[in-house]
Amino acid sequence: MYPNLYNYTPTSVLLLQYLSTIPAVNINRVKLAPPTNINYTEMTVMNDHDRSHDLNLKPLPAVHDKTSNDMKTIADFFAHKNVFITGGTGFLGTVLIEALLDATPDIGTIYVLVRGKKNVNPNDRIKRLLQKPIFKKYDEKSLAKVKPVVGELSEVNFCFSDEVLQELIDRVNVIYHSAATIKFSSPLRTAIKTNLTGTMRTIELAKRVKNLSAYIYCSTAFCNSNNRGLIVEEVYKSKFDPYEMMQMAEDDSKWENFTQEKCKEYICDHPNTYTFTKNLSENLLMAEMKGMPAAIVRPSIVYGTWEKPTEGWVGSANSGHLGFLAGFIKGIFRTMCGKASAVIDIIPCDYVINSSLIMGWYVGTRHIEQPEVIHCTSGEVNPLTLAEFCKIINASVERHPPNNFVWKPKAILRNGWRYNLFFYLFHILPAMVFIIPEKLFGLGMPQHTALDYMRVFHKGTKAFDYFLDKDFRYDLKNALRIMNVVHESDRKRYNFDSSQCDWVEFLDRVLIGIRRFYFKESAVTTSWHRNYWKAFNVLYYLGFVVMFAIISIICVPLCGFAIGFPLALAIWGFLVWL
Repeated sequence: MYPNLYNYTPTSVLLLQYLSTIPAVNINRVKLAPPTNINYTEMTVMNDHDRSHDLNLKPLPAVHDKTSNDMKTIADFFAHKNVFITGGTGFLGTVLIEALLDATPDIGTIYVLVRGKKNVNPNDRIKRLLQKPIFKKYDEKSLAKVKPVVGELSEVNFCFSDEVLQELIDRVNVIYHSAATIKFSSPLRTAIKTNLTGTMRTIELAKRVKNLSAYIYCSTAFCNSNNRGLIVEEVYKSKFDPYEMMQMAEDDSKWENFTQEKCKEYICDHPNTYTFTKNLSENLLMAEMKGMPAAIVRPSIVYGTWEKPTEGWVGSANSGHLGFLAGFIKGIFRTMCGKASAVIDIIPCDYVINSSLIMGWYVGTRHIEQPEVIHCTSGEVNPLTLAEFCKIINASVERHPPNNFVWKPKAILRNGWRYNLFFYLFHILPAMVFIIPEKLFGLGMPQHTALDYMRVFHKGTKAFDYFLDKDFRYDLKNALRIMNVVHESDRKRYNFDSSQCDWVEFLDRVLIGIRRFYFKESAVTTSWHRNYWKAFNVLYYLGFVVMFAIISIICVPLCGFAIGFPLALAIWGFLVWL
């Protein structure tokens, strides 16, 4: 019996309760052999209330590793290994680079794929990357291990020179592929070239390197969002052949007069090109990497860090859910679209990185028949509803008032016409009014107007509403099984057990992190900030009184007091409720 509930799946807990009612019997211990032929999981549709699949326990592959007394730690595994990373300049990639440097001082060279840009030196890009606060504790000798290699993700051999390519073939041991276009609205051809063909290029490199220890692909838990019910840790077979899709992307004639309707015929029941091409990439990986040390990590919605490299690290917060939180802190975005009971499956960034390092160690220290797949999610073991999410971030701002804001930060859930009406009245309309001072006095952002940001926010909210409305559930059997064979010291250091995550504390850290690292503000809440917050609250509620006065001034003269005053009161009450 395990002392920690984390060592059991939710299903196992139910099973243990059932077994406790059965009289004891003697059972001969038999070693389970791995399944002889696991290929793909066909797409299935389950009713939301049907959880019978949870008790369909398949034999788990036997663990072909050393005993816990003499097995390698993660630091031992990565010592003297050279790592190739795609997506290294992004949010996840930056934290991954730091984690590799932190894992062992004996880490080898960390090659980071960098896109070539005009008038931008790749060494300068990496230098700027390494100037971020999370790298301050490392000396020049350690940082010198991070080496840029200029290339194009979707091109043959990344367009590397012969010398660079040969160096990678001779020296690379571990490959982390996290580069992708994450825009839900990306054109299908762009998504195929970046997400699918880009994955093929990394696989081609993996097959050519002389001493490959591990290949880790960062996918997404939403790559199977065209399914319902419990999503298991297996690759779901795509309706389309990934090789044919890559060929199609290279044929210009296929894209002449390619309409949005045509795109929908391809992605079928996938919500967007991102999840569609991620699923295709997983299918490609399963076909190409059988018998090789490969793994797929599927994170859900990646937020800031819980603990490492520092609490609340967010890097950039100009898109996605972190973008919403950044706008929320400043009082710019004040509503969310979704059901109160919907589960928002968020995961700390360092949990994703920890699981990726563990998977690198896992597939690199034993023989596996096919790529391993794990989820890095929270919804099944520590669900957070949208209503709870809004309540937590509203309370967090009350405890830690921001330095400055355009309006009182307050996130309220709305749906349907109520959301649309509130958005146009209190987001679009003020943004349109703000265009005048933007143009006259050069206020706001130089590239985009406030109206542009509101439109992007609205579009993103509507796109993400799909994922909050479907009650996705993610199986964690593989993740739990693999965590159980990790060295005890590594299990604590590289924890990704989301069941232990305190969402109140975590979101506190993320919101403070956005202020510190994105807005470059002090995270210290002084008495001046609290007094300013109290004064603004008085003005905020005084605004409701002024609103009623303005409505009354309009309605009473037009309709008379007997009709105008009740009408003004009704309109005011509706706007306050809205």
